[in-house]
Amino acid sequence: MLRRLAPLLLLLAACSREVSRPPVILISIDTLRADRLGRMPALQAFAKDAITFDSAWSHVPLTLPSHASLMTGLLPPEHGVRDNAGYRLDPKLPTIASMLKARGYATGAAVSAYVLRRGTNIDHGFDAYDDDIPFVEGAPTGNLQRAGKETIAKARAWLDAQKAQPPFLFVHLFEPHTPYAPTYDADVLAADTLAGTLLDDLRARGLYDDALIIILSDHGEGLHEHGEAEHGVLLYREALQVPLLVKLPKNRHHGEHIAQPVQLIDVLPTIAAITGATPPPHLRGHSLVDGTPTGPVYSETLYPRIHLGWSELRSIVSASHHLIDGPQPELYDLAGDPRETRNVRESDRRMFNQLRADLAAMPQRDAAVPRVSAEEAKKLAALGYLTATSTTVSRKNPRDHLPELDQRRQAAELMQRQDYAAAAKALEALLAQNPGWSDLRDDLGLCYERLGRLDDAARAYREAIRTTPELAPEFALSLAAVLVDQEKLDEAEAHARVAAEHSSQPAAAQLLLAQIRAARHDLPGALSLLEQIQAPYPPRYFYVLGDVFGSLGRTPDALRAFTEAIRRDPHDADAYFRLALLQRVTGNRAASDATLAHMVRVLPETRALAARAVAEWSEMP
Repeated sequence: MLRRLAPLLLLLAACSREVSRPPVILISIDTLRADRLGRMPALQAFAKDAITFDSAWSHVPLTLPSHASLMTGLLPPEHGVRDNAGYRLDPKLPTIASMLKARGYATGAAVSAYVLRRGTNIDHGFDAYDDDIPFVEGAPTGNLQRAGKETIAKARAWLDAQKAQPPFLFVHLFEPHTPYAPTYDADVLAADTLAGTLLDDLRARGLYDDALIIILSDHGEGLHEHGEAEHGVLLYREALQVPLLVKLPKNRHHGEHIAQPVQLIDVLPTIAAITGATPPPHLRGHSLVDGTPTGPVYSETLYPRIHLGWSELRSIVSASHHLIDGPQPELYDLAGDPRETRNVRESDRRMFNQLRADLAAMPQRDAAVPRVSAEEAKKLAALGYLTATSTTVSRKNPRDHLPELDQRRQAAELMQRQDYAAAAKALEALLAQNPGWSDLRDDLGLCYERLGRLDDAARAYREAIRTTPELAPEFALSLAAVLVDQEKLDEAEAHARVAAEHSSQPAAAQLLLAQIRAARHDLPGALSLLEQIQAPYPPRYFYVLGDVFGSLGRTPDALRAFTEAIRRDPHDADAYFRLALLQRVTGNRAASDATLAHMVRVLPETRALAARAVAEWSEMP
């Protein structure tokens, strides 16, 4: 049955008082388009017990900032997380988890993507936050994920341990995100099966009927509908409209459909209303049970400006229309043209001007980071960070330049084939056309590193800092790693400290600082820094740990660390070599030979290195 919002909400408010602290289960299925809901058997069955919001909208088509809005009830300009890279949530901001923790809930989470790692502070308020997803150097961020089956197992294990307190469980599934296995729709069905497994588990535990269960997505997927293959660049309906299903305690008002627009920032106040928790003040969103209709929905993507050097986009959704504001503004009649194929900006100037005014009334905040104290600002300015300025604001309309993304993918394929010389040449040509494209400088710096052109790599990262201050702390991390290789330890340490304080990868920066201490022969200091790092561990953590243990004479610990380094990265030739050497030095020749043989099987190009090692080590006792 399709119902409008207001008549239903008074009934919902009454049922919210029946279970004072119901279990709360929040399931986010990443990259799930709203139009796929009808193809998901488990979620369709769940919808019979739930309220389906047929016009729910995300505020940004990127995982981290969208989940930041979900968890805080704030728009991106308000919580300050504007991209997947370079940003961390302010830990002082209240979240769903911290709100429910204050209400006496046990709070646990299990996530499937590296972009939601605890280093971004998205874990604020959780007692337990399982994000053990290894980082692989050079891999696209979207590829850093774990199977939803593992995430569900972690979530179920956490539920097993909860006895006295009502649980709040957040589960994040990443299956519909690229790379598809093998298609987007196949991944959608896989995510549906996983969600159904968790719902069945809740039934078996006796939690389902009394629970408040919310299933949603953070954003959709382009699938070439307006030319974009994935998401993040454009703001059309396929990227912003998301599924939203809410099952109330005791399954009240099941099977209902709400037609009016709602938004992800409405989720926090809804949970507060149902559980009796105290929400943060001054929220823009409204509880779905308090009878207040949602106003115009704000969305943005700064990804084109920050990463590509193109124009950012903002949009506003009303009950009937969608305005996308950029170099070439577009207005769509959602009722008459749901696929957004006809721009009616010129024929409906009244609606265009009204939504333009609504958009202007939304909060605005500069996206540059970091935001620091005056004392810290002096230190950063001395390194050239805060004096960096973005290139002139681009008026390149993102939709007009989508073919250039294909050129970048071709260069990425060359990098995957380890043809770094050809990749560097392609990236240099593309960068000449797009000097503000920061991701190209990142790829180019990595190519130069692989080619041994460390001066060029450092120059690429310094230029990236200058042109894209929003990502300066991330590039500081890359620059510091190059400076370590160049044995410029003082300068490396200064940039690593910037990354440790302000980047979204503080653990990786801490690892670099440990390497710098080891290079200065401060082995106890290096070990102290390493022992402070928690999972998920940055790349080569266990290799560096083994190196420090070995230098300290802690041979058994070093052997275990190098073995773990190989387990986590079977293509790390250095780890094989150091493990084999240590085994040989300690008299375990058979184990040493076996390690070298394993290295050659996995990395045939190391055959000559292994043969030379065997020859050189043959005279060892």
